[in-house]
Amino acid sequence: MKVTEYCDACNLQLIVTYYPNQRGRWSADFDRCETKENFESSALTGTHGNGNSPSEAITDYVRKIRGKILVRDAMRETRHEYVVPDHLGGVE
Repeated sequence: MKVTEYCDACNLQLIVTYYPNQRGRWSADFDRCETKENFESSALTGTHGNGNSPSEAITDYVRKIRGKILVRDAMRETRHEYVVPDHLGGVE
């Protein structure tokens, strides 16, 4: 499954950001999302990917979140938790 298919299935927005004057740095993450290791864990981590292109940043992000739990709107009534598949792939 590609990350864009996962976005569609979970209704998640993928944010890709270019940082000026940082040697071509790009970052990627899902909007309003954090990760945790499993459903029993209460520790949330702000996870993002970095790269020298949008594709590299997305690939790095996907590598970091595979197999974890994605938490959207952690402190709101609209909180949702999603399992990130171990086989999730990048955009290519």
